[in-house]
Amino acid sequence: MKYSPILIFFLLLQTLYNLNAQNKKLENLRLDDSKSVRFGYYLGINFYNLKNNYFETNNSQTFNLAVKSKPGFDVGLIADLRLNNFFNIRFHPGVAFVEREIKFPFSEEQFSEALINRVVKSNYIRFPLGLKFNTRRIGNFRPFIMGSFSKNINLSSNEKSIEDNTSGTFRMKNNVNGWEFSIGTEIYLPFFKFTPSVHGFFGLTNEILKDNDENSPFTRYIKSMKSRGFFLRFTFE
Repeated sequence: MKYSPILIFFLLLQTLYNLNAQNKKLENLRLDDSKSVRFGYYLGINFYNLKNNYFETNNSQTFNLAVKSKPGFDVGLIADLRLNNFFNIRFHPGVAFVEREIKFPFSEEQFSEALINRVVKSNYIRFPLGLKFNTRRIGNFRPFIMGSFSKNINLSSNEKSIEDNTSGTFRMKNNVNGWEFSIGTEIYLPFFKFTPSVHGFFGLTNEILKDNDENSPFTRYIKSMKSRGFFLRFTFE
């Protein structure tokens, strides 16, 4: 990527901060934080990768998958329960459309290009439940951090397929658990609250589903395969 999503995120915050500094006396949605329950929705882009661990091979060569993340899209809803002035419980389920390019360490003399280079698409239905810590409100801004436990269902996992990598079908497990860390700033606008945030996803589940042949060259040396993700999200409440 030519421009880092994190850099874009902080440039956006700086611009909004400068606009807010020009209107210090205007405080929007003054009673908004006293609400016990809030609802909203979010839109965002994601970048998923894989953290892989391998078994030792029988020769001096190292088995290593080349994984390239591609931008995906995610959308979801928010249900927020206020505990006190600083803590909220937030349920933020959604759907993430993920695409990754995977290249196996083989030559075209061994396998066809279609078997070496794959585009793996995953459609995750996500159910994260988080504890959100808010700072004190500063004008029309309120920074926060949040940690979440996430249950995910991969609808494109091919887990039940009898075909495997030998015929070009890359299989992953259907149920994936993970945890997330988020940081962002709530921005109080005249009629709603807008929140840009960045989220990191760290999979706990080994998602690789081995081929039918335990000596398959595609999966034999893969010890574990866990998703890692980065989200740039825009929330409207």
